[in-house]
Amino acid sequence: MELSDLDKWFPPCGPCAFCGHPDKRHRMWDMLIDAQDSPEMLAKMYELPIEAVLAVKEIRPYRRGGHK
Repeated sequence: MELSDLDKWFPPCGPCAFCGHPDKRHRMWDMLIDAQDSPEMLAKMYELPIEAVLAVKEIRPYRRGGHK
């Protein structure tokens, strides 16, 4: 699975207003990766398909050790 696979759930949306990273999606991805809740709970809370949450946790975009 590649970073571009996440585009179907998280379309590119421009730079981050907080850190200046060219892709502000990292804020949602960081939260999903760091969350202590189950993937099922996260999917329900953020109205995402479970596949989206699991893909972020697998790819770990922009995180140390994750794909870029």
